[in-house]
Amino acid sequence: MGFTDSPSADNFAIGKGILSVGEWDGTTPPTSFTDIGNCPKLTVQNAIEWKEHFSSRTSTKTKDKKIPVQSGYTLEFELDELSVQNLKMFFMATQAGGGVFKGLQDINKEYAFKFISNNPTGPNTKWEFWRVALDPGAAFGLISDDWQSLAFKGEGLSDVANHSDAPFYVFYGASTTTTTTTTTTTTTA
Repeated sequence: MGFTDSPSADNFAIGKGILSVGEWDGTTPPTSFTDIGNCPKLTVQNAIEWKEHFSSRTSTKTKDKKIPVQSGYTLEFELDELSVQNLKMFFMATQAGGGVFKGLQDINKEYAFKFISNNPTGPNTKWEFWRVALDPGAAFGLISDDWQSLAFKGEGLSDVANHSDAPFYVFYGASTTTTTTTTTTTTTA
């Protein structure tokens, strides 16, 4: 089910889905993406900085103009699968033989992400985030009574060179059908 006009109870959604990652190679966008496992939290938030103008023609300043001077977005997510790929992203690590990870050796790595929702109710969507620089979003708990997880905070970077008409991200209404072995997605603009 894709997007519908309001009012409609079909627009109420509970978010679920699959997050995949691709690694940038210099200025070349990734062409393949890897499912990074269970993702219990995923959020996107636009970040816009505004320049405001105030009139001083009366006894009280009044705002009479506002223009955007900076734009971007943040992508935050949590992963609870401690896979090689996820550990390398979180610790910005390279991997040596014998399962040795060398932390903070790959700090300039950029990623692209794709998210395909599989909501139990409501419209499904497909999201494509072109360039994201990652930082750990929280400390990694070595001792805890809870499941260990990896929290990430990504800063969306502009990719005008490869996506001039939408340099940050795009999303689509999609119709998704899931079975126990396959997922089929049809994208609508």
